[in-house]
Amino acid sequence: MKRIVIACALIGSTGVALGATLAIPPGGPAPKPLLGTWRTTLTRADIARASNPAHMPAQMTWELVLANGKYMAWPRALGLRPAGQGGDTAPFGFSGSRLFIQCLGGDQGSAVPGHGTYAWSLRDKSLRFKLVSEPCKDRDLRNRIVILTSQRWTRVS
Repeated sequence: MKRIVIACALIGSTGVALGATLAIPPGGPAPKPLLGTWRTTLTRADIARASNPAHMPAQMTWELVLANGKYMAWPRALGLRPAGQGGDTAPFGFSGSRLFIQCLGGDQGSAVPGHGTYAWSLRDKSLRFKLVSEPCKDRDLRNRIVILTSQRWTRVS
């Protein structure tokens, strides 16, 4: 059995404290065609539009990792990170053409009420996201809007 390790940097979150109450976003597993690692490259203009551009890494290439297996205390988690770097994860759920990503906050990156909602589409091996709503208040966490929606994602593995 192959084991997948997921890592991400959701800018500003540092992980989930053991024993923290977890909120899981609605939806279920990711569709099979979306599983794996995806990559995108942001432009300087994309980074300038971020909620907190001063806290965006200088790295322009980002990776998105989707796996349906349990990770830590979550039934499934995604990674969103600068390419070649590690970090934290966030619980997610899919329903139809919607991706729901849990808000994280606080010093320990614990789940807080709410989840971002993004529409997704897959065409010719390119994955795109469009913001539907993002109630997460943390400005660093809101950087994910630009990271997810600015450019198309292509499969790495």
